[in-house]
Formats: sequence, C-alpha cells, structure tokens
Amino acid sequence: MMADPRFDPGFEKDGVFILPDRWKIDYQCASGELSKFYKELKENARLMGTKCPSCGITYFWPRSWCHRCYEDCEWVEMSGKGVVPMFTRVEISLNDLQTEVPYIQGGVLLDGAAYPAISFIRGEFSEMENGMRVRAEFLPAEERTGRIRDFFFVPDK
Repeated sequence: MMADPRFDPGFEKDGVFILPDRWKIDYQCASGELSKFYKELKENARLMGTKCPSCGITYFWPRSWCHRCYEDCEWVEMSGKGVVPMFTRVEISLNDLQTEVPYIQGGVLLDGAAYPAISFIRGEFSEMENGMRVRAEFLPAEERTGRIRDFFFVPDK
C-alpha cells in the first residue's frame, strides 16, 4: 500500500513551497434523466445521444433538454463513428479514469452530433491527425461498469 502523502513534510522546489497531499472521496452519483446513457453503455455496449424533436439538434454527450429551444430531448442511438477535430497526448495521470500514461485524449465529433465530446483515443500518437475517422470500441461485457471508461475510440481505417 502506498504511503499517505498528507504526512510527508513540505519542501521547497524552484522557489515554491510544496505541500504533499491527497484528496479522495468515495460517493454515489444518481444520473437521473440521463440514466439510459449509462445503462445502455453497460448492458448493451451502445452509445446513446439525445435529439431535440423541435429543432433537430443531436447531442452527444446526451442532454435531457435542448439548449437551443428548451424542449425535452428524445433518445437516439449514435453510430459510434465520427471524426477527431482535436487531440493531445497526455503524459500524466491525475485520476483513475486513465492510469496508463501516456495516453491520447481528444474531441470526437460523432456522425450527426452537434458538438465534439472529449474521450479517450487508442492508437499511435504519431499516426493521429485532425479530421481522422474513428469508431467506438467497448470493453468486454464482464468488464463494463456503466462508466465513461467502458469505451474508447480507435482509428477507423
């Protein structure tokens, strides 16, 4: 087990005093009207978005109501395919979502969606390029937990 940094002494580095610390909070979060997104992700390996019946805009990540015309949105299945308008290589891990570093994180604009969603992308960083096509892949059923880390994107060659 790792030592608790909260009991390590502070120290000076590059003219700044550093205080080691850790912040971990266990909690449960109710996903309310967006529960279908997480349930479909876990149980059926499907990406769900929402579509406004009034103006036709499609949201991924889903939203319960349209941010343009304030109508309640309806559920739609997303294809899981799209383009990467932006990406970066992340060299450190700040949480349990992605513990293997380095990793690629970027915006993925799913086909039909109005806005890109930030997600994990697997592949070689040297082969990444803006506008490349990607597709969603899912963890095996026994590993899915209904969380964002249940899926990732890979190049769609």
